[in-house]
Amino acid sequence: MKKPGLRIISRIAVIIAGLTSVLLHTSAQAAGVLYDLPSNMKISANSAILVSLGATPEEDTVLYEKQSDSKRSPAALVRIMVGVTAIEIIRDKGIDIDKVTGKYSSEGFNIIAGTGLTTVQMQVGEEWTVRDLLSISMIQTAADACVTLAITLSGSHSQFVAEMNTLAKKIGCENTSFANVTGIDSLNQYTTARDLYKIMRYAMEYPEYEPLFAALQHTCNPVSGGTKRTYATTNDMLRSTTSYYYSPMAFGKTGYTTPAGRCLASVARDSGYEYLCIVMGEPDTDEQGNRGVYFKDTRALYQWAFNNFTYEKLLDKYETVTQIKVNLAWDKDSVPLRPKNDVAAIVIKGLDKSTIEYDINLTADSVDAPITKGQVLGKVMLKTNVDQIIGEVDLIASESVERSQLLAMWANVQTFLSSSWFFIGLVLLALLLIGYFILGLVHNRKRRHRRYKNLKRYR
Repeated sequence: MKKPGLRIISRIAVIIAGLTSVLLHTSAQAAGVLYDLPSNMKISANSAILVSLGATPEEDTVLYEKQSDSKRSPAALVRIMVGVTAIEIIRDKGIDIDKVTGKYSSEGFNIIAGTGLTTVQMQVGEEWTVRDLLSISMIQTAADACVTLAITLSGSHSQFVAEMNTLAKKIGCENTSFANVTGIDSLNQYTTARDLYKIMRYAMEYPEYEPLFAALQHTCNPVSGGTKRTYATTNDMLRSTTSYYYSPMAFGKTGYTTPAGRCLASVARDSGYEYLCIVMGEPDTDEQGNRGVYFKDTRALYQWAFNNFTYEKLLDKYETVTQIKVNLAWDKDSVPLRPKNDVAAIVIKGLDKSTIEYDINLTADSVDAPITKGQVLGKVMLKTNVDQIIGEVDLIASESVERSQLLAMWANVQTFLSSSWFFIGLVLLALLLIGYFILGLVHNRKRRHRRYKNLKRYR
């Protein structure tokens, strides 16, 4: 017959052994670099943004901004959103823009009647192809054509505006609301230079978008009810016959109302470089009374960018940036980390690369083997002028490191020996030994007592 104390001890021992086994087994994804303009360069716009465009939106770099998150009336810059919304509807519905037509209706007339908006003098009942409506709406401030386009594509002006707002949220516009397609000022119609940049950048993914704003003129040939007529773009920077002509200008859209001021959103390209510029709230004239301030400011910003910035490789993907300590490896104490890919960016010409600071952020102070070559183990930010981020890239292991099973097992044992469970087990074991000792004393006393009684009985 087993003693009661021994049964208890054996059961606890089994539990501790099982727990120890379980514990051992268990253990075993547009950076902004803002520069100051030259002291002799003054921008009259109330709001502006200048962006160097990379191969993808993620590689864009904001070089200059002025109140770029300030909400303002977009005036005719609303057409930037009208254009991309129209393109998406045309694609989704499979509309043939040369065969499907839209008719200027009383609904369209009532929307713009009495507003004083610029029109192309469409008459009620006049019918145009969707191509003509779209093209004229983009190069001209043609309220009648634009309203007709919206009604034709969405069934109503309000429905088209609703689709514009839905798309704006999808794009990530945080300070934008649209109330009409005409550009007339409204409390519910506002945007920012930064949001307009986002919209343009998104729209540029559609190959049919840029030609709409790059056209110097467009000839409309009404299907019925009107006469053939030609209109030129309102963007004088595209037209070589004007004093504002700027050859690198690729495309752009102008806008104006009294509250909005003069506005221009555009893209320019030269020698492999591409910049996007938006100016809003420009005055009609400068201090000397000269007009075209928004054209001059846009030109000045582009020239500053083209003349002062260059695209440079700042970090090679085979270059070791730092190392990270490795645990559980027999022949390796650390592993070199290198950039996941080359880091290149638009930087000021003549930048001394030795002034670039590398802000390294590792995933941990050390990592356990095994480690796979290419495994992401941190990130590095390249900074200049103290806090200006000019690049960022993941840091990856430059080689693989195998795990030592012996070191891993010993680490598990050490982990367990230093765990609270081990100390709890020791305490329980001590209590059991004490209990066993006490039970032994009691048992021996009873045995001696029985033996003494038996001796007395046989005397």
